[in-house]
Amino acid sequence: MPEASLPAPMAMGVHGLLDPHPWVNPELDDVFALTVRRTVAYGWSSFHAAGPQGGRWDHNDAGGTLRQDGREPRVRQLAWMRVDVCDAPRGQRLPVLPMAAVLGDALHRTGRLSFTGLHTVAPLYAAPDSRADLAVAAEWFALADPAASFAFTVEVSAAESAGLPRRMPEILDAAREGAHGQVAVEPLGELSGSGPLAPGLGESPAGEPAPAGLRSGWSFRCAAREWSLDSAAWVTEIFADALRATGTTQPALITVSKPL
Repeated sequence: MPEASLPAPMAMGVHGLLDPHPWVNPELDDVFALTVRRTVAYGWSSFHAAGPQGGRWDHNDAGGTLRQDGREPRVRQLAWMRVDVCDAPRGQRLPVLPMAAVLGDALHRTGRLSFTGLHTVAPLYAAPDSRADLAVAAEWFALADPAASFAFTVEVSAAESAGLPRRMPEILDAAREGAHGQVAVEPLGELSGSGPLAPGLGESPAGEPAPAGLRSGWSFRCAAREWSLDSAAWVTEIFADALRATGTTQPALITVSKPL
């Protein structure tokens, strides 16, 4: 884990389609306000002097759009947030599921969400060994319908200096181990810096959802019994821990996506 003086910035975005409730005013109830309210409700951060000391993160920014663009809906980045992960108590996992829950709650509160993708920029230098927790998480997702199967794509990328492409076999083995038989993982291909976004991901009005420097990596074909924002957060943690276990300490972009 990093020293207390070292910030651990983390970002996340939810992609898909949103059919807004007609009574919601997006000018008053915007994504920033909604994420603040939900973060406070869960007790993961504080925004006033009388609030609790400490939390899961310091809130940096959030945004998105709750409006549909024209008559023909298209997949887009609906909501995003950026935080600085707190380093106390020591040993806590990166807040992947808590951040996804805040964003998902905000979207479900304002409309009907058709979820297609999640992207996370994870500060892996702040990530602890999560193998024991992933074993417990696999037991939770093992309760999904055994007859169901959903195919989706996972992409992991970082700066070229992280050397992810040459370590793909080790990352693949670590991801399979962290999935505990609940996610099928197969290599798909090396990522190109100029390649298109994976199906299920949409550019936000502000541009691409990830830093331009995180373009060197690999894509994987995956399948699991469940497709949901919760399961995408779990898969994100599987690959984040696989990257950590194979020596990645730089920030990494992890996307989990499925076309409509």
